[in-house]
Amino acid sequence: MKRILSLIVTAAVLCLPAAGQENTEKLKKLETLEENAKLVTQPDTLILEDEDAELIEDLDDETVIRIGKKSVTITDEGEDYGNDSEDSSDNNYFSRHDDAFRGHLGGFELGLNSYGEGYLTTSLESEDGYLDLNSSKSMAFNMISPGVSLGITKRFGLVASLGLNFNNYRFSGNNSVSVDEGGILMPEFPPLSVHYEKSKLATLYAVLPVILEGQIPVSHSSSVNIGVGVIGAVKLGSHTKVVYFEDGKQKVKNRDDFSLNLLRYGVTARLGYEMLQVYGTCYLSPMFETGKGPELYPFEVGIALTFND
Repeated sequence: MKRILSLIVTAAVLCLPAAGQENTEKLKKLETLEENAKLVTQPDTLILEDEDAELIEDLDDETVIRIGKKSVTITDEGEDYGNDSEDSSDNNYFSRHDDAFRGHLGGFELGLNSYGEGYLTTSLESEDGYLDLNSSKSMAFNMISPGVSLGITKRFGLVASLGLNFNNYRFSGNNSVSVDEGGILMPEFPPLSVHYEKSKLATLYAVLPVILEGQIPVSHSSSVNIGVGVIGAVKLGSHTKVVYFEDGKQKVKNRDDFSLNLLRYGVTARLGYEMLQVYGTCYLSPMFETGKGPELYPFEVGIALTFND
């Protein structure tokens, strides 16, 4: 019996260290699992490192997080969006540009031109009857470069441009014009057997209009515009042209200055809706040099199509 008890005690003594070692290993495994769990679990705090994390702004109704050149905005409504700071500045530039004043000048103009002894009249002295015009066929054509605008407000400002002004003064009589040796303007008649089918005086001027324009909005993106201003011009060329039939169709051009004033100035006005305008120009300086031709004042009225909208 004693021998059996001795064996049991001996066996128990031998098993205790093994059980203790097993418990120790289990404890180490539990500690290792706990450490790994801590590493895997992400904190609730956003960690921004070195130069990528610049600034977090907490405003009244939004929070802005800036990371380098990028930013994220979180609003009270729960909307959040990202933008690039450089792109944002560019967008602001174009926004300001779109909101700036832009005048309606620059494009094509087509109208009728004439002249008279007073402003905006077509009356002539009897001795100047050779200058009578066929008004319906006396045409003006202008090409104006895109205008340069200087805004005083968003809807009011100055606009200026450069352009070319073509005038065709179609004579109603069977005559043309020329100048004598002293530069005096005079009529020129064809032989009795010849009848002019067409006879005109054509001029080409470079023009500089400067207009003060106001715009009246009629919708979110459309406006009625009213402009008044001044216009200056310098003569680039002039000629007469006659067309008649004698042994076939004949065309004859005569290039001369015809004692036309080199410089002229006047007033101009326009009224329109967006790209389409109605315009009028009246020159306050005489058409011909003093003492070399009748004192006539040219003018024109027509429509304009602008391209700056």
